[in-house]
Amino acid sequence: MTVTEFNDADLTRLETLLTPLSASGSTMRPDEVQGFFAALASGPDKVDAAFWLPEVLGDAPAFENAADETELKALLQKLFDSIRDTLAEGDELDMILYAEEGSEEEGEPDYWPWANAYLYALDLVDTDWFEVAEEDEGFESLMMPMLVLGGAFEDEDGGEDLLTFTDEEVEGYKEELTDALVAVFGYWRAKEQAPTTVRREGDKVGRNDMCPCGSGKKYKACCGAN
Repeated sequence: MTVTEFNDADLTRLETLLTPLSASGSTMRPDEVQGFFAALASGPDKVDAAFWLPEVLGDAPAFENAADETELKALLQKLFDSIRDTLAEGDELDMILYAEEGSEEEGEPDYWPWANAYLYALDLVDTDWFEVAEEDEGFESLMMPMLVLGGAFEDEDGGEDLLTFTDEEVEGYKEELTDALVAVFGYWRAKEQAPTTVRREGDKVGRNDMCPCGSGKKYKACCGAN
């Protein structure tokens, strides 16, 4: 499999085109785009640029330069493809993270925008991941780094959080994030390939019962003969 490469030059150009748009509106930053794409590329729903581009651009104004618009769309598609290919190979993503504003430690990466954008993608797709995976013990554990780092357990109204985590636990989830992304991607691919059980509708027909086809013969001498 040929893995699409999204290199440093591509990222620099994406930042040049995208960051000014995200500074004052709902356009995603490159770190948010990567988190958003990681979820879309991992899950069972097949989506294309027509689905994700409006979400990435948000309320960005119309492009004055058609060439810039074309280039930005191409870079976003390249980033999406590279994320999908990298996860499919079982490799860790080269995370796009920016410094946390107001952090006590200078240059401390902020995981919240990345992970929150990942969770945002789950709200948009048709499949309810947690409903489909409800019977699979361990799926929520795979998702914990994204859930914790994306603020899924925080009370948006400023009340008491659903769950709280120590600084040590949060740091542990940061370390586990890239492995968790690969594991979640692999979970959905395995789910797609799992055999489907076909359930019989109605009562079982015995070999000495009359054939349900209406021939008047016993099942063993008719449709059950084979």
